[in-house]
Amino acid sequence: MPNPSLIGLVTLLDDPPTDDLELLVGRLESDPTLRDQAWQVALERLVRTGAEPPAVLAQVILRHDAEPLVDAVEAAEDLEDAAWLLPRLDLPRWDRAPAGRAALDALASRLRHVADGRELARALGRDFGFAGNNDRFADPQASFLPQVLESRSGLPIALTAVWMLIGRRLGLICEAIALPGHVVGRWRRADGTSGFVDPFAEGTDLERTDLDLLCRQAGSSEAGPFLAAASDRALIRRMARNLALVYLRRGDQVRATIAHALASG
Repeated sequence: MPNPSLIGLVTLLDDPPTDDLELLVGRLESDPTLRDQAWQVALERLVRTGAEPPAVLAQVILRHDAEPLVDAVEAAEDLEDAAWLLPRLDLPRWDRAPAGRAALDALASRLRHVADGRELARALGRDFGFAGNNDRFADPQASFLPQVLESRSGLPIALTAVWMLIGRRLGLICEAIALPGHVVGRWRRADGTSGFVDPFAEGTDLERTDLDLLCRQAGSSEAGPFLAAASDRALIRRMARNLALVYLRRGDQVRATIAHALASG
């Protein structure tokens, strides 16, 4: 059972800013034990009641967790390992990996019949409802894979990442093509056939002319310079850049600064 005084502390942090609240934040900044205990109580409250942790407490935790988080993302071996770390910008110290991996495993088990990345993209879009939503470009949740798996909506890069990670589970060749302003997928087969798909558009097939059009809309002349497969590291950095811009526009300087560091790592 959490210490009642810690429960009261966390509850107090939900209140509007006051001089007393500023003093309490100062104590949290200077006392690692109190800070850790308060955050644990906040997470337990989230599990128990669904109440979000106090924003001011999350900011304190993020400031002190920034360097370890950047180091952890930099040390991640592949796209999937890093993808579960990015949501800690939203909710620090919350491990999304077990539930996220289980969700990808469950989808893969239901898609074992697909023959290639093209069929996979179509099935995810048409049968499972994965698609983009232009209204969510300003929402950081649209970049986080756990939330994308739950809502089945997200940014082009996040939906392409979901497609890739399921494809890897199925032994398919699924690559990300990082065009300016829009990430799409390229599938390949052992017989040499290949093609492009847009997971943001329910897995629609794309021709090279479509890629050129997407590039022109973003201010580039054509897609040729961008057709090499993007590395896992490049994808994570681009996700982080997107998040840095979103948080900066929201006036969330702490998260924007951390996301910028993740994009630069």
